Amino acid sequence: MAFTIRQLQFFIAVAEQGTVSGAAQNLSISQSSVTEAIKELEGDLGVELFERHPRGLNITHKGHQFLRHATKILADVSDARRAFFGEQAAAGGRLQLGVTSLVAGYVLSDLLARYRRAYPGVEISAIEDNGDYLEHLLIGGKLDIAVMVTSNLRDRTALQSEILEVSPYRLWLPLGHPLAGADIIGIGDIASEPLIMLTVDEIEENTGKLLAAIAAKPH
Repeated sequence: MAFTIRQLQFFIAVAEQGTVSGAAQNLSISQSSVTEAIKELEGDLGVELFERHPRGLNITHKGHQFLRHATKILADVSDARRAFFGEQAAAGGRLQLGVTSLVAGYVLSDLLARYRRAYPGVEISAIEDNGDYLEHLLIGGKLDIAVMVTSNLRDRTALQSEILEVSPYRLWLPLGHPLAGADIIGIGDIASEPLIMLTVDEIEENTGKLLAAIAAKPH
């Protein structure tokens, strides 16, 4: 049985909320409906999209891969609907967009291309800066929207956010490294290792927090 748009919507909601109950509340439906949709989707794909634990769900590596496809499918469906209702011609004006360095380097070109296809009449003005400053501009009404890492938002109550993509932490190791063959690597395993890491979009700050939890420092 092929998966449905409804199942994709439920899957994305669970990935964003991290729990079935949170997704059900966000979608205003029963938890059993969400659970059944996820089970059917996993059965259709033949993979496990989430790891279950007492506090909720963790999206798996396969789940991350499918999340990118699911998000694009729903965006394409939305574009197709707008094409038939002529919303592109009606939309106009100016969009003030903010992006962080990581977003600008990896995903901005694709996002802009898709948006311009859907709304060719909208003029887009984009600025690149750090997350704290973009958050300040959003709250102050200087930006209409920002695409950024949301894990370190300073004032979540003042902003409405939507997850476009979930990116897991990845550790890259040289060939022959003792940890390269390990099934599971904890933060304590790399505490004494020399690290090369990105310093944009709060990555350095987040890594520092993880190491600080075990009283270690990056070096």
